[in-house]
Amino acid sequence: MSTSPSTITALLRAAINEGERLRLSQYLHPDVRWHNPHGRGVDYLGRADVLARYAHLHARGMRTAVEETFTYPRAVVLGLLTSSPEADAPPVAELLLYQVFHIADGLITDICGYSDRFTALEAAYTGSSVGPRPSTADGGQGQ
Repeated sequence: MSTSPSTITALLRAAINEGERLRLSQYLHPDVRWHNPHGRGVDYLGRADVLARYAHLHARGMRTAVEETFTYPRAVVLGLLTSSPEADAPPVAELLLYQVFHIADGLITDICGYSDRFTALEAAYTGSSVGPRPSTADGGQGQ
C-alpha cells in the first residue's frame, strides 16, 4: 500500500518537531538523495546516509521546527526554522529554509533545500530537483 503525500506531510511534521527522524526510515526510499542548498557541501545518498546526517546535525545542537507545510501530489514542502549554536553569534542563530521532499510510490526519493519559498514551491510543483531521483520502478537506479 502506498503512503499518500498528506500522510507523509503529517509524518514529516511530527518527526521533525519531536526530533525523532528515525521514524521516517520506512518512508525513505533506499536510494534517497539529499541535495544541499545551492550545491554547497556534500550530497547524501541512501537511507542510512540521510539518517546519519540528520543525527550528526542533531548531535551538533541543530534544532528544527516546522513553520509551514505545502502538499503536492508528488512532493511535500516544509518551511523549517532551524537554530543552532554558533561560536561567533548570539546564543542561537536562526534560519528559515525550505525543504522539498519528492515522493514516488509512497516513498521520499529526493530531498532538496532552498533558501526561499518561491523556488521551493516551484520545484515541488514542477517536480524538478538538483539531480535524478531514484525510482522504485527501475529498482532505484535513477532516471
